[in-house]
Amino acid sequence: MVSTHPEQPPRRLTVVVPVHNEAENVGHLVERVWSALAPGASRWAAEILFVDDGSTDGTVERIEDLRAAGQPVGYLQLSRNFGHQAAIAAGLSHAGGDVVVTMDGDLQHPPEQLPRMLLEFERGADVVQMVRVDPTAGSKGFFSTWFYRIFNRISDTRLVPNASDFRLLSRQVVEVVLRIPEREKFLRGLVPGLGFRQVQLEFEELARLHGTPSYSFGSSLRLAQKALFQYSAAPLKGVYYVGLFLAVTAFLSGIGHVVWKLLHWDDVVPGFTDTITAIFFLGGCMLVAIGTVGHYQLIILEQLRGRPAWIVQRQVRPPPGPTAPVDPGPRDPDPGRRGGA
Repeated sequence: MVSTHPEQPPRRLTVVVPVHNEAENVGHLVERVWSALAPGASRWAAEILFVDDGSTDGTVERIEDLRAAGQPVGYLQLSRNFGHQAAIAAGLSHAGGDVVVTMDGDLQHPPEQLPRMLLEFERGADVVQMVRVDPTAGSKGFFSTWFYRIFNRISDTRLVPNASDFRLLSRQVVEVVLRIPEREKFLRGLVPGLGFRQVQLEFEELARLHGTPSYSFGSSLRLAQKALFQYSAAPLKGVYYVGLFLAVTAFLSGIGHVVWKLLHWDDVVPGFTDTITAIFFLGGCMLVAIGTVGHYQLIILEQLRGRPAWIVQRQVRPPPGPTAPVDPGPRDPDPGRRGGA
């Protein structure tokens, strides 16, 4: 019997890839993305949207070569380097897919995980957050682990430990994120707090294929600072409690000195050590307090200025490409490596 219902058109998948000096990696990434999406039934029309974040090594030229070879890829060329989070936000604002996946261009985020992510979306998840099996090795991993532990204790917004910017977002989630007028969006804190159904999948983070990482330890510290000040009032509360402690301590110490002077008048030796120490200590505390308040004021100022978080110098849309067939695999792949949020 021939079905009278027309076959549903394939849904559109946009893979957003921020890149900075990844000329040697973009070709391998495209090849592995299509290989991951190749087997099985044709249910997804896939495209790749690169976001060039001020590359200086010919990354854009390499992407143009891929387009000339018929690959359904496009790119946004930013006017300068605006940072990783800004590049992701720029890609989300120009992604047209029913589902958007963000991933890094150095192949540390394995494209082979895409079918697992799409399977969870088909099961009803709005967000599929990829989580590293093990934290990054070395001092960066040590500080990252403790940052997540401390942050989740002091903030109402809970971050997913060992989460990366390798995630799948439904169109509904993307639209909500884009409507939030926040200038600098910290997506690792913003997305979990939206309340959509989220699923976590573990993955093995691979070694970088070519080149050297541009995302340094200092970049991680700046990202942690952004999370701390934008999603927690802990710095302000800390300054308040430190000031309160110093005020109470100074008051009790003053009373103690007066009583001691009255009882032991002849034993009191005049000097400037205590006075100078107290002045420098309290002065340092006041500078820390002023700097903390000033940092929050700077965030407000940057928001009120309304300056763009990124500037697109050139936009090249992905050409209408062939449908990328996707085989999500067995209905329950590797159940021991999946968790819900």
